[in-house]
Formats: sequence, C-alpha cells, structure tokens
Amino acid sequence: MTETDVTPHNAKIPVSALLLGVAGLIPFFGLAVWQGVAGDELVAERLMMGFVFYAASILSFLGGVGWGLAINETDPVQRGLAFSVSTVPSLIAWAAAFINVQNLGFALTILGAAFLLQVAWDWHLTQIGRAPRWFAKLRIGLTIAVICAIALAWSLLPQPAGVGGVI
Repeated sequence: MTETDVTPHNAKIPVSALLLGVAGLIPFFGLAVWQGVAGDELVAERLMMGFVFYAASILSFLGGVGWGLAINETDPVQRGLAFSVSTVPSLIAWAAAFINVQNLGFALTILGAAFLLQVAWDWHLTQIGRAPRWFAKLRIGLTIAVICAIALAWSLLPQPAGVGGVI
C-alpha cells in the first residue's frame, strides 16, 4: 500500500465505509416498504414511527461526524462554528421525531430537507479540505438513497378514507 492510498484526502471510498453506509439503508427501505404492505393501520403507524426515529438517529449521527471533524480545527472561530453547525442535525432530528406524533408528512418533509442540508454541508467540508474527498461521494450517494426511501415511505402511507392526498 502506498502513502497515497492511506492519505485522508484520497478520493476512493473505503470499502468498510461503503458497506456500512449501504447496510444503513436497509432499515430505511425495509420500514418504508413494510409499512406500505402491513395491512393493519396501527402496525403501519408504528413502523412509520420507527422510520422517523431511525432517520432522526442517522441525522444525529451525521451531526456527530461533523463534531468529530471540528475537533481537529485549529482556528477557534472556525472550530466554534463547526461545533455549532454540527449540533443542528440533532436538534432538527429531535423536532422531526416530536412532530411525527402529530403530522407524519411534515416530519418526513423536515427530515428530507435536513438530509439535503447536511449533505450540502458535508460537501462544503470536503471542498475546504476539512473532510476527505471520498466523504462527499459517499454522502451524496447515501443521501440520494435516503431521499428516495423517504419518498417511497410517503407514497406508501395509508390514505385516510375519503381523502385523495397524502397525510
């Protein structure tokens, strides 16, 4: 293995990160489909709560990645900014989980928007050299998949009787 293979700015996604990232998509798609075919409204509702809680935990995890990257920041102002920005995903995730009880569609919208904002921030970190280039590639691909899972979950939500739109 050469030095360029292990440098943190290598553009090749580590196999372990790719495999674990893809494995992390299983609950997204599994819960989305399962709630759509559950047949029982209460079971479908519980599965969607699980979907939102899982999405919230992954969003919080991504904020933790940002916190970990901020630790290496030497400029105190930039470090403070990075720490601050990295706490936002957890707060949004908590809000979406809380809102989930009253308005599932709104919670899914919040989560989708938050994942898009997070990937934009992660891409920015790679552009300024705060994260390896492969991180942006991985995050963009996984975020596209997560947005597709959110859309799938939303499209499979049970329709209330007499209502043509999504909850």
